[in-house]
Amino acid sequence: MKTILAVGAHPDDIELGCGGALCANYTMGNRIIAVFLTKGEKSGKEDIRMHETRDALNVLGVNEVYFGDFPDTAIPNSHEVIEYLESYEVKYKPDIVYTHSVNEIHQDHRTVGWLSYSAFRNSLKVLSYESPRVTPSFHPTYFVDISNCINKKWEALKCHTSQQNKRYVTYESIINLSSFRGNQVGVKAAEAFEIIKYVEKFDND
Repeated sequence: MKTILAVGAHPDDIELGCGGALCANYTMGNRIIAVFLTKGEKSGKEDIRMHETRDALNVLGVNEVYFGDFPDTAIPNSHEVIEYLESYEVKYKPDIVYTHSVNEIHQDHRTVGWLSYSAFRNSLKVLSYESPRVTPSFHPTYFVDISNCINKKWEALKCHTSQQNKRYVTYESIINLSSFRGNQVGVKAAEAFEIIKYVEKFDND
């Protein structure tokens, strides 16, 4: 069993960026931990947003969910954030880390992406996922086939009822992007990632 750590700045970031990959990992029997830096208070009530993301992640098979107390839209570029993220790396020793890309328009996403370089420096595999706010500089070279999980991903995102006015939380947006990424690599549906670090290590036993 592998341990997967998924990091998001706000509730729904993880589901949007790597929800399919998490679902696929769950079906393989892997343990998944989700960590959010904020409670999403700038886009709704904290308790509602946290409840929605817990429900959404539960659909994907994720039951270990944690929230930080950093300010929404103003996550600091600080050692405090690095220590917060690193504490999960130290505690769980994840085999794979999914986090934000540095090629982002949203300042919180970009900050978390940069700080992940330091926080997860000891992790062997660190991948940055695609969010609706990535810039044209986002250049994926790693893909996860989510053909068998795309319906679960959409079911999860429907839990975010407070965010239904946002265009990127629509069936068309989710299906179109996953289909496009799937076409690029020859599968029905896929999620795309940039490789921050990917070390293949083999035991000599």
